[in-house]
Amino acid sequence: MRTRPSPKQIALLIAALLTAPAMAPGAAASEGGGAEGGGAEGEPVRPSPLFVMLDPLDVPIVEGDRADGRLKVKLVLQAADVAGAGAIETRRPELREAALVASIEFARLHASASTPVDARRLAQDVSTALRRVDPTIAAVLLVEVAARRA
Repeated sequence: MRTRPSPKQIALLIAALLTAPAMAPGAAASEGGGAEGGGAEGEPVRPSPLFVMLDPLDVPIVEGDRADGRLKVKLVLQAADVAGAGAIETRRPELREAALVASIEFARLHASASTPVDARRLAQDVSTALRRVDPTIAAVLLVEVAARRA
């Protein structure tokens, strides 16, 4: 029986896949850059962590006058550079608040506990809200989304 990977494992896999080209032998030389900190000849350049995971979001799905279910969302933010990752860490509470507001609005208008979640639209709505708070965010990665009956 196969077990599902945890959200943390998924985020780490995404990070590894996105940073793999920078880890390839000769990648720094081919891009005209050198190893930061003066690494030894032949050592791969270690990329700095550019991903910041937000705390999970859990918002109500309201239909009519009652809560019909819950929308659960997990997000990972990608920074363009190390300074951007630091800025995202600093603004994490504001960013989580913006993601929460966007998720609540999405759940109110577009989510149902009995139909699949439009993950593309949710990602777009949350990305727009987060980039209003911090326009330097390179990407908003929707790691997990689920709608369940209450």
